[in-house]
Amino acid sequence: MKRTIFSLICTASFLTLPVHAEFRSWTNSEGTKIDAELVKAEGSDVTLRLRSGKLSTFPQAKLSFADQDFIKANKDGVAAAPATTTAAATTTAAPTPAVPADRKAKWLTKMDKAQEQSKETGLPILALFTGTSWCPYCIKLEKEVFSQSEFQTFANQNLVLLMLDYGPGGAPNNKKDEKLKEEYKVSGFPTYFLTDATGKQLGKGGYHDGINPSVFSAWAKSATPKK
Repeated sequence: MKRTIFSLICTASFLTLPVHAEFRSWTNSEGTKIDAELVKAEGSDVTLRLRSGKLSTFPQAKLSFADQDFIKANKDGVAAAPATTTAAATTTAAPTPAVPADRKAKWLTKMDKAQEQSKETGLPILALFTGTSWCPYCIKLEKEVFSQSEFQTFANQNLVLLMLDYGPGGAPNNKKDEKLKEEYKVSGFPTYFLTDATGKQLGKGGYHDGINPSVFSAWAKSATPKK
């Protein structure tokens, strides 16, 4: 499947420049829009900057014809980034993990896979200890929160999802799940944790009256460290 311009913007290496041009709405050849500013146009490539300050360079052909015309009319007026020879400028910072705009969060079943995805995206892991075949409150939590489209939309950009589904009474399906249950000191179901890629716990919760996608999202945001 071809990667769109906006997947490239989110996954490429970025550099923040102090020079600012005009923010405008850009449209790719498939009709998707994004707000960014023109930094430079060289040959057949163009560099745009998002409002977050992140940059990406890609072929102009991936933009709409109207945007390509805009580049032709304005590329001579775009200020070039000032050259510098300071030690700070020559130091290459580690790229900040970015979340693709079209990311679709899916429930994983292995902690190591969740940690890999957390490192790649910079997102926290929602580790859900549940029993979907026997636990009534687990089933209610799934129905009232996790199966709702509002939760899915939130998770796409904010969470790595990990579901650890246990048998009746909390019986683990394998040794790894048994170890995780002991490590997290899970004594009831459902129980969920928000953790970082290293396993550090950021928050803990479970089913309660009034829980819904909005309430859950607010809890997750409050437990997630600010960048």
